[in-house]
Amino acid sequence: MIEFVPAENDDPAFLALAQRIVNGALSIFEMREAYLIQVDNWFDHKWLGWWSSWDHKKVRKLRVPPFTPNRVRSQKHFIWDTKRSCWTFTGQGKPLHLWQPGRRPSKRIDELSESAAFIWYSGNTLKNRAGSMMLYLSGGELYAWYASFRKAENWTVADEFGITRRELASFEERGRQMELVQA
Repeated sequence: MIEFVPAENDDPAFLALAQRIVNGALSIFEMREAYLIQVDNWFDHKWLGWWSSWDHKKVRKLRVPPFTPNRVRSQKHFIWDTKRSCWTFTGQGKPLHLWQPGRRPSKRIDELSESAAFIWYSGNTLKNRAGSMMLYLSGGELYAWYASFRKAENWTVADEFGITRRELASFEERGRQMELVQA
């Protein structure tokens, strides 16, 4: 499983939820490569598909969202090790968020990898009591979604785009099952 390691001002309960959702999704989609990017703060649904090409609410060309590099707290790259049946950390991977003069579109995700998951999630969740995450998949069928979360007593889904709450719950349940098997 890919572990979400808390940084300063991260709520461990939000990271546990995000970790279950992401690992469940990676397992269901049988991804073999993943980029995990933590952004400094909450971000909204407008980042989903920024500079991407859409056709009737279906993405045709998916681009890396243009977060400025100073917002990116960390970027980690993982490869699925088929021999050991586990994720292997390989460093940062290809740079995704670069300083660019002007307002140029960022790279298409299928230029970065033919079959990878790209996951962005927010930091500063302890103070904000709000969190967000996006998942993009490269490959034949481009796929992208965004979800935001709020914390009252527990973390719950506040909003979603490109995914249903039922799908999020199924990813989370799959991730929870994986944690039990690993324990």
